[in-house]
Amino acid sequence: MAWTNFHNHCYYDDGKCSPKEHIEQAIRQNVDVLGFSCHAPLPFEASWTLTNEGLIQYFADIEKLKDEFKDKIKVFLGLEIDYIPGINSPNMEKYKQMNLDYSIGSIHHLEQDDKGVYIPVDGPEEMFVAGLKSVYKGNIKRAVETYYNFIEDMINLGGFDILGHLDLIKIRNNNNKYFSEDEKWYRDIISKIIGAIRRSGCIVEVNTGGMARKYTDDTYPSLWILEECFKKGIPITLNSDSHSPENIIFGFEKVAKDLISIGYKEIFVLDENGWKPRALA
Repeated sequence: MAWTNFHNHCYYDDGKCSPKEHIEQAIRQNVDVLGFSCHAPLPFEASWTLTNEGLIQYFADIEKLKDEFKDKIKVFLGLEIDYIPGINSPNMEKYKQMNLDYSIGSIHHLEQDDKGVYIPVDGPEEMFVAGLKSVYKGNIKRAVETYYNFIEDMINLGGFDILGHLDLIKIRNNNNKYFSEDEKWYRDIISKIIGAIRRSGCIVEVNTGGMARKYTDDTYPSLWILEECFKKGIPITLNSDSHSPENIIFGFEKVAKDLISIGYKEIFVLDENGWKPRALA
C-alpha cells in the first residue's frame, strides 16, 4: 500500500532538513500523501516551535511545494497546536482564520512550577522529575491525572482534527519506571478519555515517533489502548511524528500488522474533500 503521514516537522521548528527534502524522501518511500505539522508558536519563548515570523515563511513554503509536487504527491498544510489551559488552545479563533488543511491537538506541558516554568512532558527528564517533586510532591498519579485532565479538556473544546500522541506521558516510563499501565487508576483514566474521544469524533493518531527516537518500545498510544479504541469505533491514522526525512515511515509495516491483528481494516486519510477511510493492507 502507499503510505500517508500527517505528523511531520521540518527546519521551521524542531525538525531537521527542509520541507522539500522531506517531500523528496517521502516520494522515494512510497508515500502519496504528506502533511506538515510544525509546532504552532506559543505566547512564551520556546526553542522548539515556529516563531511568528517563521510561521509566515512556513505557510508560503508549503503552499509553493504543494504546486511544485502536485503530480507526484499530495501535500497538506497543518499545525501541531498545544493546549495549555488559559494560554493556548486549538479552538482559538486565530487558528480558525489561518486556513489550515488540518491540525493536530497535543499536550506537551503540565502545570507551572514555583518559578513559572511549565513542566515539560517530553523535555529533559531532570526537568520533569524536578517538576514532579516541586508541584506534585513526588506523586506520579497526580501528575498523570493532570496530564489526562488537560487531554480531556482539549478534546471537549475541539478545534483540531487529530489527537496527537495520546499517552505521551509514558515517554520516560520504560520498564514501569514511574507507574504501571496495568494499575486500575490508570486504566480508569484511559476509559474516561476514550469516552471523550468517541463523543468528539476526532481521529486518534497511531504515532511511531517514540520508537524512532528510542524513547519507547511501542506506539503512542499503547496497543492495549488502541484495542479499546477499536472496540468503540474510534477512527485512527498512522503517523511517525517525523523530525527527519529518514523517519517518515518509521515502523509503519510492523505497526500496520499490529493494527490489522487488533481488527482495524482502515485508517483515515485527508484529501480535498475531507477525511476518508483507506484500506489498511
